Amino acid sequence: MKGVTAPQGFLASTISCGIKRSKRDDLALLYSEVPCLCAATFTTNKMKSGSVVLAETRVKNGISQAVIVNSGNANCCVGKKELRDAEDMTGVAARSMDLDPDHVLIASTGIIGRSLPIKKIKSKIGALVKGLKKANGSKFAKAIMTTDTVPKEVVTEIKIGPTKVKIAGAAKGAGMICPDMATMLAFFTTDAAIEKGALKLAFKEAVADSFNRITIDGDMSTNDSAIIFANGLAGNKTIKKNSAGYFKFIKALKFVATELARKMILDGEGATKFVEIVIKGAKTQKDADIIARHVADSSLIKTMIAGGDPNWGRVAASVGSADVKINKDRVDIYIGNKSAMKNGASTNASLGALKGKEVKITVDLKSGRSSSRIWTCDLTEEYVKINAEYET
Repeated sequence: MKGVTAPQGFLASTISCGIKRSKRDDLALLYSEVPCLCAATFTTNKMKSGSVVLAETRVKNGISQAVIVNSGNANCCVGKKELRDAEDMTGVAARSMDLDPDHVLIASTGIIGRSLPIKKIKSKIGALVKGLKKANGSKFAKAIMTTDTVPKEVVTEIKIGPTKVKIAGAAKGAGMICPDMATMLAFFTTDAAIEKGALKLAFKEAVADSFNRITIDGDMSTNDSAIIFANGLAGNKTIKKNSAGYFKFIKALKFVATELARKMILDGEGATKFVEIVIKGAKTQKDADIIARHVADSSLIKTMIAGGDPNWGRVAASVGSADVKINKDRVDIYIGNKSAMKNGASTNASLGALKGKEVKITVDLKSGRSSSRIWTCDLTEEYVKINAEYET
């Protein structure tokens, strides 16, 4: 079984309600047969969608049983109506499933500034609920897509003691990705029994090490949401913080989150290359993070990679223009495993064209012990075309 319905007790359903002009499925529902512990991270963009505002409020209870997701419309920047529509959607869904509305979360993604066609959506929720099936995990991953070209889903299985436990995830996102404690949209499910505090801590760390390490275009969405549901149906001994089971669980959760993050980069709008930026030898973690993201967000570097041209001088310029003090005469730069600059001066090495699907750029500041890693992609003409025509 693939996708978010792979763990025990999870069902999904999708339907078209007319948000997308393509008439593809644009409304999705993920449901657990029993109440779940949940944790989440959301965008820090101050122009938050009403869907995010409502989900943030409800997830604080720590208990949820379903999430309804619409794609093609962000439900953002349309005034007070966006919160009312989010409450309306989840209210109808809750009644159809005989759930407490506070146990139904919501996520939206798509064009900003257009009102949700709430009547069309509400008219389809009954059929959406009736369509809940174990087999619909991959359909869920497809229905939440916007400019994505492929669905993104990952499943892994581990043992907690003698008990098999599954962790699964689905995500969408190909542009407007530069998150802070979130991603575009990502949903995780697990049948593991785990303490609430342990789940929250593990999820926060998993997101920090995966989705917060990616950037496609340096722009943060108004709708970024990452949510995990744990229903405990595997029947394992309850996972507690800092136990052997906890460390197994967090390793598996990080694997799922990291694989989803990689899939997002590989499916970046117009992308042809996966790019890893590594900063070593920084004085502080903050310094390393600032420089890594500054380099990863450089349009000049991303277009250089798209063209296969190892113009490493652009990397040096980007490192120097970040708001971090460095010692220029100590800096080394590597393109792949080849040295381009040593102690602030060119090595005059022949680097060759940047071939292959993956490119790694390493910068060693030799000023401390802190390091950082950011994943990004190249910037192509296709990216410009997609975003020049996104709404039309």
